[in-house]
Amino acid sequence: MTASSRECTRRRTRTRLCLALAAAVFASAPLTGCAYSYDDGQAPLGQRRAAASASAAASEQASASAAAAEIARQSRIQRELAARAPLDRLLAGPALQEWSNLMLPDVSGQSLGFSADAVWPDKDAPGMSADTGTGPATLHFACRGIGLAAVRVTGDGVELLSTTFACNRAWSRHLEVPASGHLDVQFSSAGDTASNVAYRLTRP
Repeated sequence: MTASSRECTRRRTRTRLCLALAAAVFASAPLTGCAYSYDDGQAPLGQRRAAASASAAASEQASASAAAAEIARQSRIQRELAARAPLDRLLAGPALQEWSNLMLPDVSGQSLGFSADAVWPDKDAPGMSADTGTGPATLHFACRGIGLAAVRVTGDGVELLSTTFACNRAWSRHLEVPASGHLDVQFSSAGDTASNVAYRLTRP
């Protein structure tokens, strides 16, 4: 074997020894995992249910607020229509309700009965009624038009109130609700023109 061959053999031997040593060092080294995180833009898993509930509650509140705003807007429109309508033109539907609530507001929160309609000189008066507990009460009433109207209230077959009144302002009379708790309220025209009428029954 020549000197050159011996040198190549030694080099190969050293190379094998280095590779074996490197393999042993790698095998003895502790394995470490790679930390991996992923952000999907959502709350942590444990918080997602609470976040979803909060989001649903906020959405429900926003919907309720929008509905309330729309009801207020429609009420304002009907109130303006009622205010602009000529007095010799009868109101109906939402406009009539807005006029009635404006003339006879439920300021006490103790409303026992409430209704509105229209009366004509040549038609039977509309019948209205209220059922409540016995005892003292106050009848608030009004008409809208260019004439007069009349109201008659009975209970248990007894006349409790009968009066004629001018339109376009609110009136009130105290009365005693009978033992049955039932009242019949009947409006009629007291002239030759039609008018809207309304009443609200409250505790004194």
